[in-house]
Amino acid sequence: MKLLNPLPRSFMDLLRLDAGMSLQKLTSLLVATALLAGCAAEASKPALQARQDAATRSAAKVELIYNEEDQLIVTDGGGSGLTGFAGLLLGPIGALLALSIDTNSRMTMAARTDQRSKEFTAAVKNSGAAMTLNRQFAEQLAARLRESGREVKLTPFMRATGPASEMKVPELQPTPGYSTLILRITTAYGAADATSSFKPFISVEQLLRDERQSVVHQTAHTADVSEPTYFSYDGLLKDTAVAHGGLKQGLDRVVQPAYAGMFGGDQPRALPAESTRTAGLDAK
Repeated sequence: MKLLNPLPRSFMDLLRLDAGMSLQKLTSLLVATALLAGCAAEASKPALQARQDAATRSAAKVELIYNEEDQLIVTDGGGSGLTGFAGLLLGPIGALLALSIDTNSRMTMAARTDQRSKEFTAAVKNSGAAMTLNRQFAEQLAARLRESGREVKLTPFMRATGPASEMKVPELQPTPGYSTLILRITTAYGAADATSSFKPFISVEQLLRDERQSVVHQTAHTADVSEPTYFSYDGLLKDTAVAHGGLKQGLDRVVQPAYAGMFGGDQPRALPAESTRTAGLDAK
């Protein structure tokens, strides 16, 4: 087993590699998706339900791959959203000045996200909080899978890359005889622009491959979490315990939707006593 992948060069690079997207598209994903998650979920239900086919339901042995390293992201869309008001209040010169500030803020968004993400992650670690958000989520999902009668193997590894419909985990050697369920977990605080409040953003992307590694089904879920809210980045940085708890709360809410979206709404049933295995942690 290879060591887990270290943190990438920057948090923005990490997410851009996920889907090959531009910074502008990335910001739209983190901000707009969080705001519109409810509508998107409702619109996608018929399509998701239609894809609960026999291949998905018959996956009796599942290897659950997840990015164990928690990567806490802090981002905003840049700009202030006040350019028009500046023109009305301060005239043409004020409007030009506001526009210059707004443009500069958007241009420096990547560097700001990278710096703040590293600072926030370090602050959470220094506070003594356990950096196990991703692992806890994976263990909860594994428990739900076992309740449905499936055998589960947990494998912490590096973060999956590529578009959601084609996610791959570099250097991963799937376990023979198991379907592979790849998780890509994103935990962040996002704001619509540089002067808006920061709110929790949780995203869990899933891709199920059968024993032959053919794609069977894909889902994505976001958490409907509006608290805690921080009016400034400084406020977020000074309240790491509560902020970290907000991300955990969001992940907890995604467990059942993630299971149902991938495997359907079957009820838990009794299982033989057998502990879930974690690759790299338990003896083989």
